[in-house]
Amino acid sequence: MPIDYRYHIGSFVAIFVALLLGILIGIGLSFSPEELARVQEELRADYQETREFKQEELHALREANREYDSLARKTVPAIIGQRLSGRRVAIVLDHEFGRDPLPDNLRALLRQAGATVTSTTTITPDFVSLPTAVRQNVSERLSLYPPPGVHFRTIIAQSIAKDLAQGRPDLILDLYPSGLLRFTADSDYTLPPDAVVFVGGLNSPQDAAPERIDLPMIEELTGLGVRVVGCEARDASISCIPLYKTKDIATVDNADTPAGRLAIVLALAGADGHFGVKDTRDRFLPDISLEAGH
Repeated sequence: MPIDYRYHIGSFVAIFVALLLGILIGIGLSFSPEELARVQEELRADYQETREFKQEELHALREANREYDSLARKTVPAIIGQRLSGRRVAIVLDHEFGRDPLPDNLRALLRQAGATVTSTTTITPDFVSLPTAVRQNVSERLSLYPPPGVHFRTIIAQSIAKDLAQGRPDLILDLYPSGLLRFTADSDYTLPPDAVVFVGGLNSPQDAAPERIDLPMIEELTGLGVRVVGCEARDASISCIPLYKTKDIATVDNADTPAGRLAIVLALAGADGHFGVKDTRDRFLPDISLEAGH
């Protein structure tokens, strides 16, 4: 498991603050300039000793992290093997990732594991915010009208998921000119996927609408027998994993790490649970069989 230096830096800061408090206490208790100078010198020496110790500790942690990364790069591809050979997998990005390499890395991962990536679909900001003009245009052009009590995003999301699962491309392709979806040039919606990977994890609440888009899609897909795995990067500011867990799907909260990539492949191959490093995890990794496909 990679080392998170933030906790060690935090402990160093806490020690430094304690030393500053010690200086203030020393000032309050000193009865002479000589006594004050002695206390300050002792605290300065303690601070320097602690600083040197923390630097050595951080150096050791960095070395351990480099060794972990090196081991993971060599072993994970061998473990992944062809575990997804013959399977079709679609990717749904619940917001735009810009230059973030995570989507491209996931596509490469799935192909490395033997899967056919049927499509990569991105939920755009217009789908998230759904301006009035866009909503009216889509309603009239596609004759999509939500029943009372159902949000328009939800009815679109359910329709997309149903057509995605059944290999019907018309609705999805029709939504592209409306600006609600983006997809890669190699996406083939005529191929019904065996599994779908949802990629969430937000930087701000305005980035996505997982309750009204992701969850209805996940519910529709699982109801149609499609396996769904939800994932996000380890450093996502706002986690989608708690929401994904409510739909009883496998989740991975560190998809941008070697261990997370391995967990995604194993989850797509059938491992159930919640994997990663955050508080929402059940365990770090699924059980690993030595034979691909088992």
